Amino acid sequence: MKIPCRLRAVKFRTSSSQITSFAGLPLLFDLAIRLGVVQDLQSLTVKKRRRGIPIEDFVLSLAASFVIGGDSLSDVDVLRQEEVTRRLCHDLQVPAPTTAGERLASFRLGHIRQMQTINSTLVLSIDERMGGDDSTTVDLDSSIIESHGYLREGARYGYKRGVKGLHPLLAFWYEPRLLLGCRLRAGNRRSDDGVESFIDEIVGAVPARRGIRFRMDAGFYSKKVEGLCLKHAAGFSISAALTERLRQRIEMLPGEAWTPYPWEDGAEWAEFSYQPRGWSAPYRLLVKRTPWFEKEQRILGEYFMTTLITNLRGAGASLIRYHLARGGMENYIEEFKNGIGARHLPSRRFLANWAWLLIAALAYNLAQAFKLLLLPSSEHHVQMKSLRLHWFNVAARWIRTGRRWVVALARGPDTVRAFTHVQTLLRAI
Repeated sequence: MKIPCRLRAVKFRTSSSQITSFAGLPLLFDLAIRLGVVQDLQSLTVKKRRRGIPIEDFVLSLAASFVIGGDSLSDVDVLRQEEVTRRLCHDLQVPAPTTAGERLASFRLGHIRQMQTINSTLVLSIDERMGGDDSTTVDLDSSIIESHGYLREGARYGYKRGVKGLHPLLAFWYEPRLLLGCRLRAGNRRSDDGVESFIDEIVGAVPARRGIRFRMDAGFYSKKVEGLCLKHAAGFSISAALTERLRQRIEMLPGEAWTPYPWEDGAEWAEFSYQPRGWSAPYRLLVKRTPWFEKEQRILGEYFMTTLITNLRGAGASLIRYHLARGGMENYIEEFKNGIGARHLPSRRFLANWAWLLIAALAYNLAQAFKLLLLPSSEHHVQMKSLRLHWFNVAARWIRTGRRWVVALARGPDTVRAFTHVQTLLRAI
């Protein structure tokens, strides 16, 4: 590399060539067409102005903005200025940021339900093409989306001390990492508030041929959740709140009841039958205890306890390990909030922000479908940042020669071969 004596004086201007910054984005739009997303979005009944853009273009403009790295309404303007990208994406009409905000504010509760149905249909369409009929693990959790100021509807102080925001419910399908449902709630709601209708919605989003197993943290440890799981004949694994009654029961266990936990040195586990107050029947209570250390000194007689209640069959130690794997959902939530850009809510209105989250969920699932259906299995777990770098945010020049379209990528021959292969797979879907 040559180090110049002084920086070059570069003049910037608009290119007259047919250039796009997002050569991979048309592949995602082709996938959305193949999966029926565009057709489903056309059924949305959101009111529009007489000369407004079609609702499918509006939703897909926001979804595309999420995919290429946008996380606010002003970022939509990047696509609006990319004329070649819009033409390659089947003449996509992109709204101005202010217009997009007004359109979001026109969403009503019925439109929210329609968006939820469209997302569920997308998940079913992806599963149909993946095949298989194994049991489905659904990780159910909640998160906090921070909010600042006093004008946003529903923004309240919640379970995180000193944090004000909204408190959505999220349900992820663990195996393919698809987002099954997203429900926005006020910030002061309990974890299990509204869980009845939400679980009904999630069960409807899972293919009927698959059995369902729910994994949840202690925020869902209640007889209400137990009844819902029984209603849907679903398996469950729920972190048990370590109440005084349960703690006494654990302390009464004889020494021979504890067995070494095979995946962690020094840890032990035990099992007994336990019926929480108000629950309809006793279930398996599994407890794992890990020696307590302060710095490098072990405190004798003190343990860190992990407890869970379940109606699943199988070896107890394996079920504990299976339940602890739900910690990976925190990575999924992080990918949804930061990777897709759903951490920032654009509106003061509650339903507009809910619609924003559902469009982000649609973008998330389309990106997952791109990995699951078009990329090799070694790339199924790559993060959104990597997906953008290698696929979506690739510069190219669009060339029309005769009746042929040529997209000249600003990358090497390996990228050209990969794009060509993905296009071939798209035609087979």
